[in-house]
Amino acid sequence: MLTPPSLRVLALLLVAALGVVACADRPVADSPDAPSDEAAARGAPTSNVTSGCVDDPQAEADYFPDKVEFDEATGVDVAYSASYKTIEVTPPGDGDPIRYVLHQCGAPEPVLDDALADAQVIQVPVDDIVSLTTTNLPHLDELDAVDRLVGVGTAGFVTTESVRERIAAGEVDEFADAEGQPDLERLVAAAPGLLVVDGFGDTVADDVARYTDAGIATVINADFNEQTLLGRAEWLKFTALFLNAEAEATAVYDDIAERYADVTDRVQTADEQPTVFVNTPFEGTWFTPGGASFLADAIADAGGEYVFAEDDQTGGLQVDFETMLDAAADADVWIQAGSVTGSLDDLLAQDERFAQFQAFDDGAVWAYDLQVTEGGGNAVFETAYTRADLFLADLAKIFHPEAFEDHDFAFFGPVPAGG
Repeated sequence: MLTPPSLRVLALLLVAALGVVACADRPVADSPDAPSDEAAARGAPTSNVTSGCVDDPQAEADYFPDKVEFDEATGVDVAYSASYKTIEVTPPGDGDPIRYVLHQCGAPEPVLDDALADAQVIQVPVDDIVSLTTTNLPHLDELDAVDRLVGVGTAGFVTTESVRERIAAGEVDEFADAEGQPDLERLVAAAPGLLVVDGFGDTVADDVARYTDAGIATVINADFNEQTLLGRAEWLKFTALFLNAEAEATAVYDDIAERYADVTDRVQTADEQPTVFVNTPFEGTWFTPGGASFLADAIADAGGEYVFAEDDQTGGLQVDFETMLDAAADADVWIQAGSVTGSLDDLLAQDERFAQFQAFDDGAVWAYDLQVTEGGGNAVFETAYTRADLFLADLAKIFHPEAFEDHDFAFFGPVPAGG
């Protein structure tokens, strides 16, 4: 909450006007990182307003002294104005960018140009959020803002512990059925300040239109489109924009990026890079990441050599069994196969040809279901998107176990031999 200038500030201004106080080392008035004493004296905030509205609006004030920039993420950007910020999200496919105008509650109303005529205008900071996607729930946890969450889609999919606790306590409601189909009537009745939906699928635009036509401020979280782990992690800044929590988001992300860099530095000393292949076939087709995908990038950063690294596709490849066997028969590691609660014997029961892979014969088979819920949630599709450092450290320990003895697996585990 902003307050009128104090007598002490006014006194300082009078002294400054008389030339008694030197100004040589004072921060520049329009610096985004360090608002000037003069700006503070006019009633401008010295940090973002994270709760409530401005009660003494100033026409010239910069209401977002704490700002973020997106360095790794390519599908989202933000531009700041005095009383509002404009987010631009790149949707899947070839659609036009989606723009949101986030107006500081209580600040002077923005005058929007034609480019923003159709943009949703959302008052920030938002007090209550319903998220129909789980990938941004860890954002709220990391930003210490889980108390702003009032609803999720399907509760059984949630793996973030702080959110699960609030669900169990009745403080977070469920707004979708077991298949993930949202209940529009209940959402309208709840009237959240913000509804977050996943940007995945062909019906996203129609779904968003249904919610916005019903009067619900709705935004798309499209972190899954990023081709690097850190790019996905940086979307926590997207969530922070609606909370005015830019300072907190920058600190959290910088810590994640620093730990990520530490992992990549440690694998540089490895003598060899194990060769790696991914997934298991489904109905005769082996779906595996392209060589320019986020997982291929992560394998390289963790000190592995992906068998399709030379491929230039950012999405997935579809190959037959023989093609995969030709590429990966002698590979050292097989990841995302089977289950930590199953066995190699279970895999062999699916297809006896799996025994032709050296990694299977060596028992170097790893699954990513170490953290799952009875309702079908998996932390890989939730926490791992934010905690890129933990996901990378898991891979690095698989590839170079001797260098990461101090790391406890978060998402992956070995598939036991069975028998």
